[in-house]
Amino acid sequence: MAVSFAVVTGHEDPTKPQAAPLLRRAFDVRSGVQQARLYVTALGVYEAEINGVSVGDNVLSPGWTSYNHRLRYQIFDVTSLLHQGPNALGANLGDGWFRGRIGFNGGRRNIYGDRLALLAQLEIDYADGTTDRIITDETWHATTGPILASDIYDGETYDARLERTGWSQPGYDNGDWASVRIIERDLATLVAPSGPPVRRIEEVAPVAITMSPAGRTLVDFGQNLVGRLRIRVRGAAGQTITLRHAEVLEHGELGIRPLRRAAATDRYTLHGDGLETWEPRFTFHGFRYAEVDGWPGELHPEDLRAVVCHSDMERTGWFECSDP
Repeated sequence: MAVSFAVVTGHEDPTKPQAAPLLRRAFDVRSGVQQARLYVTALGVYEAEINGVSVGDNVLSPGWTSYNHRLRYQIFDVTSLLHQGPNALGANLGDGWFRGRIGFNGGRRNIYGDRLALLAQLEIDYADGTTDRIITDETWHATTGPILASDIYDGETYDARLERTGWSQPGYDNGDWASVRIIERDLATLVAPSGPPVRRIEEVAPVAITMSPAGRTLVDFGQNLVGRLRIRVRGAAGQTITLRHAEVLEHGELGIRPLRRAAATDRYTLHGDGLETWEPRFTFHGFRYAEVDGWPGELHPEDLRAVVCHSDMERTGWFECSDP
């Protein structure tokens, strides 16, 4: 038995990083909703939204598996996100481990495939005993948004000027979006998660902002961690901020030598409309230090936070020591 994935149509070059696709489907909801569940996964990584609200708080789902043999799916209770009348379901896809560059000696792209795809089934149960099902089929539409590139090793590039406000809300005009095509994959490859998802676990503030011997701005978070940065910034439209990450310093500069060929670099281009807050969606880094370039004005500690991301395991142990 097969299941249907929605694939974005187009003529992109699979050998190069591509803009992250947005997919959406409008639908109507009748009165008397009793329960609604979203079953969802992707070839790539995804974040889903219903009526402009994020579904769940997972990070980089469905994670890394041998996708041709095992693909984890997630289930979310979305009852509270629906309302009677027009609704919309959207998904943003990133390369992740499926299509991004991974492996030793520089790695390579497209190890598991070269086309991102979404699998979704929204089941809406009504008080009268009936059920509506919204699935991935030819009625979906797709386009690209502000994420111009997303890669586990190399980081994310985001241009806020390309944001599509309201793209996952009902009533949005997707008349210039492309149609999708459907591919089928074996249902037997779908598996339930065997552990907790990756989530944002904590935030770490900078302990120091200094200037390197070469005149570069370095931010020290005081500990090694896994995650990404969240920034709050004001500046002119089109100005680009570059964030580079590393675990160590070498001769007072960002120590990128241990990264080998991984760029570990995120870039944000400002929209230019007041205070802007941004955190990458489809990458993560191991780092203690960040090098910040292109920041408009003076950089302050409250402008940045390191967002720690890891599997949301239940804590079962503690350690205390008299020597801090």
